[in-house]
Amino acid sequence: MEMETNIEDDKPPGSPLIRDFDIGGFLNRENIFLKWEGVNPTGTQKDRISKKHVLNAISNGYDKISVATCGNYGASIAYYAEKYGIKAIIGIPSDYSNIRYNEIKRYNADIIEKPLKYEEMVEYMRDLSDKNNWYDASPGSKNNEIDINGYSQIAYEIYSQLSYVPDYVSVPVGNGTTLYGIYKGFYNLYKNNKVNKIPEFIAASTLNGNPVIYSFLNGYRKLHDLNPENISETEINEPLISYKSFDGQNALNVLYKTNGKAVYVTDDEMYSLSEGFKKYDNLPVLPASASAAAAALRIVDNETCVVVLTGSDKKWKRQ
Repeated sequence: MEMETNIEDDKPPGSPLIRDFDIGGFLNRENIFLKWEGVNPTGTQKDRISKKHVLNAISNGYDKISVATCGNYGASIAYYAEKYGIKAIIGIPSDYSNIRYNEIKRYNADIIEKPLKYEEMVEYMRDLSDKNNWYDASPGSKNNEIDINGYSQIAYEIYSQLSYVPDYVSVPVGNGTTLYGIYKGFYNLYKNNKVNKIPEFIAASTLNGNPVIYSFLNGYRKLHDLNPENISETEINEPLISYKSFDGQNALNVLYKTNGKAVYVTDDEMYSLSEGFKKYDNLPVLPASASAAAAALRIVDNETCVVVLTGSDKKWKRQ
């Protein structure tokens, strides 16, 4: 759905591209660049789509916007809803760590907690949205094209900042939406003859906890959902956990189309890299976001690679 609004729109969320070697050099690779999404208003790439959803909701006459979340997306929707004057209704699985719960409350959002898994919470909130005429911003909604368009901006920024297309782009994967959106951005540039290639994509996620990685590593062209009972969820891998990725088939297709790679990353790797980014590069990277760096270090040799660090850990502390 195209967004039309008379609301004055300030500068859209965006992020810097930093060569790791030019800051602390923690990764010790001159050819690796960091797309640091932690500078966005609520600290994650979710701000790129939350703002668009809130303005789209208002322009289409809604006074309430809803989303299911494990934390970051809910905080982002709540922030922009308060900023632009509509009510946010945030659904959170009650057994999640909910480290951003108080922040969401501060933005005057209503919170609904249910003893459901994240994917079940998405469906629950979608049903409530239909029944109550709320705008549905959850993954896989009828408004999903806004997500793809929002994340495609990351590709445009990378090309503008780098002045060429990198060989690889490494992205953390939960639902697969961010990876697919970035691919669409590069695809649009290629289709319009702005660039002469599309980068190979690296998908990073938690060990045995994501259907995109599982399906690709097993050679499946069709996404295979996982058995939720076989997934081990922790405070570190929580943002990546998914037994059913809502944009997973699109993300899987991207890996095949770009001759991409898929990598499982352990909690210890994510935490160690997060601490290293903080200590040496002065970047407070969320451990789950650091999965993209771990994957890049395994795959990339002398090629250029942009690692998308999707979120800040300023709200996160290991228990």
